[in-house]
Amino acid sequence: MVKFIHAADLHLDSPFIGLKSLPEFIWNAIYLSTFSALTKIVDSAITNQVDFICLVGDIYDTDERSVKAQAYLRNEMERLNSMNIPVYLLHGNHDYIENTGLHLDMPQNVFLFNETVETKWLTTKEGEQIAITGFSYDKRWVLERKIVDYPEKNPRATYQLGLLHGFSEGIDSEHGKYAPFSLVELKSKKYDYWALGHIHKRQQLATNPPIVYPGNTQGRSSKESGEKGFELVKMSESGIVSEFCPSATIQWKTIELSVKDKKNLDEVYKAVKESVAEQKNDSYSLFLSIRLTDSESLLEGVIKKIKQGELVEALQQIPKADPFVWVHKIELESVVENHVPAIQKLFPDEWIKVKNELEKEFLFNETTNPLFDFPGMEEIIETREERYRKKIMTNAKELVRNQLGFERSDKFEN
Repeated sequence: MVKFIHAADLHLDSPFIGLKSLPEFIWNAIYLSTFSALTKIVDSAITNQVDFICLVGDIYDTDERSVKAQAYLRNEMERLNSMNIPVYLLHGNHDYIENTGLHLDMPQNVFLFNETVETKWLTTKEGEQIAITGFSYDKRWVLERKIVDYPEKNPRATYQLGLLHGFSEGIDSEHGKYAPFSLVELKSKKYDYWALGHIHKRQQLATNPPIVYPGNTQGRSSKESGEKGFELVKMSESGIVSEFCPSATIQWKTIELSVKDKKNLDEVYKAVKESVAEQKNDSYSLFLSIRLTDSESLLEGVIKKIKQGELVEALQQIPKADPFVWVHKIELESVVENHVPAIQKLFPDEWIKVKNELEKEFLFNETTNPLFDFPGMEEIIETREERYRKKIMTNAKELVRNQLGFERSDKFEN
């Protein structure tokens, strides 16, 4: 049997934009979280005595990788080297190979893929011949279909793995700049396992053979919510079994809380505080966003305090603890749709035309392309799937309504 770990998108040294004003112990925890995830991967590799590890791109958050991040990675690779565990590593669109004179050398157990597709070989302790094929980015965007350069499975290989940091057509159109491929192309290579990277949401695109995005190892904002981790894969004659292993020390979560029939500040405060307490667990810390629904009965003064951030500020007064629950944001459910007819009375034809046009995917993408092309924005803004388009349109309508002097209904997020 062959055992290996498949991880991707570690994004070591992520800057966590907009969070530096947090209390020191909260900031330290979130800043170190990407490093802690790497340590968990290495711990698991040693505990499970794996044959090798595959790290499939975006190991660092930028191509200008810090010395600290490189030294941390090298130290963890040394731990694996001492246990004779090899690591097969490639770089992606965030940490593409450039300025190699500023890179620290890795231990001899780390095998780095260059910018051309190549196959590296490994003989396990049991004598299995493992072929591992992949490439690293040498620029931010790889428009070519690099998949065409991957050879078919070598007959000498007991198992062959494909490592590919890229975009599976049909997920999100803005990812077409990142080594696009189709499932048909992957399956045509007759590999035993496809270890993918780039998409931060865990998903298995196929089972025969397994074609897997493990997701990133640590969520970095509210758009990367839920459990994050890596795959522990076991391959034998009886089949391939993959087990998801959590690695995130901090999770991002959004909950909805009904405040129906609640009127005054004390009622809302108690309800929110009780809900926050219910979220605490012993396994990981939590960055919590709360969306208050059914707020029609709230006093205007209570609504004002929520919008001004007084409620969230009060709930952020927490003692130093590990793990912790940090209330990141509280917002009221928007009721903007109730006011659309009033806006339409001002410019009915123009409003409807612009709204309908921008809700079309290709026009929305064309309008927002400059944002997604700007370095660092991927950490802040979400992918442009239908849910996010609707969210942006709701926020835009809210902004227009506020600018026209209507009563504000909700705090919105860009």
